[in-house]
Parts: sequence; structure tokens; C-alpha cells
Amino acid sequence: MKLKLLLCGAAALACLMAWMPAHGVEGKLGGTLFGDYYYVASGADKKQNGFEIRRVYLTYNLKWSDVFSGRVRLEAKDAGFGKGAKMEPFMKHAYLRYRKNDRAVYMGLSGTPTWSASEKAWGYRSVEKTIMDLHKIGSSADLGVAFNGKLDASGKIRAQLMLGNGSGQASEVDNDKKVYALLHVKPGKSAEATAYVDWESKPGDMDRITLAGYVGLPGKSLHGGIEGFVRINKNQAAGEDVQVRGLSVFSAREVSPMANVFARFDVFDPSNKAGDDQEYLFIGGIDLMPAEDVHIMPNVLATVYQASGVDAVVIPRVTVWYNF
Repeated sequence: MKLKLLLCGAAALACLMAWMPAHGVEGKLGGTLFGDYYYVASGADKKQNGFEIRRVYLTYNLKWSDVFSGRVRLEAKDAGFGKGAKMEPFMKHAYLRYRKNDRAVYMGLSGTPTWSASEKAWGYRSVEKTIMDLHKIGSSADLGVAFNGKLDASGKIRAQLMLGNGSGQASEVDNDKKVYALLHVKPGKSAEATAYVDWESKPGDMDRITLAGYVGLPGKSLHGGIEGFVRINKNQAAGEDVQVRGLSVFSAREVSPMANVFARFDVFDPSNKAGDDQEYLFIGGIDLMPAEDVHIMPNVLATVYQASGVDAVVIPRVTVWYNF
């Protein structure tokens, strides 16, 4: 049944792509894939290893006019070691966009502002998610309505606002909603900063509030930044609020036209109510670029735990990332 649905979907997409040019609608198909060979050198899953595709995106961008455009994006990923399941695609993005004078309104399933700026600054989503994404502090996309645009004539101050279900790519599960807001300031080419807040209404007065900030140095030859966040989970532990906190420092530098080096350090505290639960993540690697949009990246991830008796997890990998 799944194969039949996939074949029907592919046939429908092919018919749509053939129909659109004749009716004045522009379309462009593209995508991204990244995966690894990894080996768990230390930790509870020691000696586990394998080849995996951690993400593949298939994107179709549409353009009806100078102001109306849209996107449909499918995502699939490896089910995980020991699962024995095939990759199954799901809808990552599906939205209509109205854009004029560098201001845009999105309607549908579109990207959230939660880590949009810091992920771009980090530049190596193919190696690891940003700290907020990694620890599921939010979702990269949500279903709702969003605004993204400049607040001043020069475009140095921008804002992103969104009202969504708060369920990510999944269907709505309650009557409550989530509000997002991000302010992005870029006074010049060598510096930028963001301030972020979201509020997610939850049943039983168990709302979630997230505050985050990022300061960075964008650039090609050298870029990096610092990102920090705190999420307040209301009425969690015996009726008390619980804070989840994190800090990430990252940087990348060009060492030749075909190679970069990158490094990152994260501190994550899942609860301010516990005294020995912090995690420390170290990432380091080199990005080899033998061709445009092709990256081969030997890298190492090491996670060290504050709690006694817990072995550090060390994972050497060779990651491949390409765009098409």
C-alpha cells in the first residue's frame, strides 16, 4: 500500500511539473542529503557502527508571480540502529508565501524562528543540530501563519513572528497554540545578534516559555557565535516550575579554498532541580570540499556527563553532505 501511494504521488508530481510551465507557473526541484559512517568508540553502545542517511530533503519551490510563491518539501531519515525499518518520507514544509518590499507572510507549514539565525551561523547542520534543536526545545517547522521582514529601511533590523499549533509537523493535539517572536539585528557585515521568545499554552496551566539569545560573527573565511537559552516549564515538579538551560559556542575557519575546520562546545542542563545532570558536548572536524555543494567531513562527537559512573560517549564519523 505504501509503495502504491508513493508511486501515485510521484506520478502526480510529474504531471504537475509538466502542467505548470504551460500555465505560466515556475517550478524548481532540488534537495539536500547528508549521512555518515560512524563508530561508537566509547559509551553504552560501544562498538556500534554503521552507514546511515541522517537526512534527505526533496524540495519543490513554486512561483506564481513576483509576490506569490510557495514550497513543498519532503523529509526522510534513517530509522536508527537496530530498528530494521525503511526510511519513510513525511511533509517538512508546505506553504504559500506573499512577499513584497522585503517583507513576507507565510501561510501553512513553514519554518519557525526558534533557531533559524543560529543554525545558519553554525553552518554545519549536517554534522549536528543546534543545541535547542538537539534537545527538542522546539520544532524547526510549525503549522500556522508567520511574518518575516525588515523593520527599518536599511534592513538591519528584522523580525520574525509566528502563530502556530505548537505540534511541529504533527497534527494539532489540543486547543492551545504557540506564539513565536525573534528580533534580528545586523548593524554591519561582521556582527549580528538575535533575541528570541516563545510562549506555548498547554492544558492544566503547564505552559512553556522559552527565552534565547545569539551573538555572532557571520562571514565566509571565519564565522562563529554564542547561543544560550532557558525554557521554563510551568508547574512540572510537585507544582514548581522547572528550567531547562543550555549554552553553545561554535566557530569555523577557512584554511584553504577547499577546506574548513570547525569546532563547537555545548553545556546542557535538563533541570535546575537536579545537581548532577549536566551534559557537555564537544565537536570537532574538517570540511573538505572537492566540488561545489559536495562536502566530505571527518569529525568527532564526544559527550561527557556530570553524573558519576556514566561513561563518555565518543563517536568518530565521516560525514558526507551534498546539495542537488
